[in-house]
Amino acid sequence: MGDEYGIYYRPEVAAGRVSSARYNLFWRLGSLVVSALIIGLAWLIWPGQVGTAAPWFLITSIAIGLVTSIIAAITWIRAASDAKLATGLAIGLNREGVLIGQRWITWPEVGSMVVKPGSLGASNALVATMRDNSTLTVPLELTDAMPASVDSVVRVLSGGRSWVDLSALD
Repeated sequence: MGDEYGIYYRPEVAAGRVSSARYNLFWRLGSLVVSALIIGLAWLIWPGQVGTAAPWFLITSIAIGLVTSIIAAITWIRAASDAKLATGLAIGLNREGVLIGQRWITWPEVGSMVVKPGSLGASNALVATMRDNSTLTVPLELTDAMPASVDSVVRVLSGGRSWVDLSALD
């Protein structure tokens, strides 16, 4: 390893995550409509057999379908939000400091670096907090590096002054 190290975004990974989340949303909405239609038709065709249970099945089916569709929509929105960042250099490191999100920070200015797990479509994120309490975030799952390798590079190039806290991933 030299004195400089670059971690780049992978736009194809970001596009794949967005596409998958969008497909999941449409699948959930389609499933909701089909379930409601099947229960509604059963109620119309066999009112004696389905009887008073049909409204409860219909309400339950719609409620579950709406909840899963809302979760899928949130997942899609969060994946799309991360994907907007996925162009070019994500993190640039050298012996003087680190470039995150087009902001240069020298090693003495870095307060902490933590990897926070993603949820509901958001990527695991490297969150760098500066000594002035400002923060910068990089969605790591959209880059070409694993969290542990980022930690190794940070430790080496900072001369042990900084590291990446990976404990939240345990």
